Amino acid sequence: MFCEKCGTQLPDTAAFCTNCGASVAKTKNIEERLPDTEIQLRVEPSFKFGYIILTTILPPLMIYGILLLISLLPLFMLNIGMGIATILICFGILVITLGIKTIINKKQYDNICYDFYKTKVIYKDSFLNLSEKEVKYKYIREVTMKQTLVQRYFNIGNIILFTNAESGHGNGICIVNVENVQDVYRNIKSITRL
Repeated sequence: MFCEKCGTQLPDTAAFCTNCGASVAKTKNIEERLPDTEIQLRVEPSFKFGYIILTTILPPLMIYGILLLISLLPLFMLNIGMGIATILICFGILVITLGIKTIINKKQYDNICYDFYKTKVIYKDSFLNLSEKEVKYKYIREVTMKQTLVQRYFNIGNIILFTNAESGHGNGICIVNVENVQDVYRNIKSITRL
C-alpha cells in the first residue's frame, strides 16, 4: 500500500508512514470492497502502417543504406556488376528483416489492451511475453497526453498514467499510439476522476 499523503510505498501492516509520519487508514472505503468487474472503457493501440514506416522502418533503412553505399563504394568502383549485386542483396536482407519486425509489431499491437474499471486500470499483453499490470486509480497522480507532429498527422498519440511509485521504473502505464487520443484522454480523466 501507499501513503495517501506523500505516496511512499509502505508494508500492508504499517500504521504510520515511515516518510512523513501520517496515520495510515486501515479501513477500506466501500468502493474497494465491492467487486470491480465491469469494464468502463477499453483502449487499444492503433497500428498505423504509414506511421510505422515513417518512424521505425524508413530511418534505419536510410542510415543503413548510406553506410552500405559508403562501405561498398570501393567494390562498386572495381566491378560495377558485382557492386550492384552486393548492394541489392544487402538491401534485400535489410528489407526482409524490417518486414519481419513490422509483422511482429502488428501482432504485438493486436494483443495489447488497457481495461478501465470503476477503481482500477489493467494492462494486458499476451503476444510473445505474457504481461499484466493493475493500477488502482487512487495511486494515479497524473494523466498526460502527448502527440508528436507525425502522430498528429495520423490522428494518434500517447497517454501516460503516472503513479506514486518511487522506484524509477514501472511507475505507471504508457498507452502508445491511441487513435482519437484527445477524446480517449478526456474519457480516461473522467473515469479516473483526475
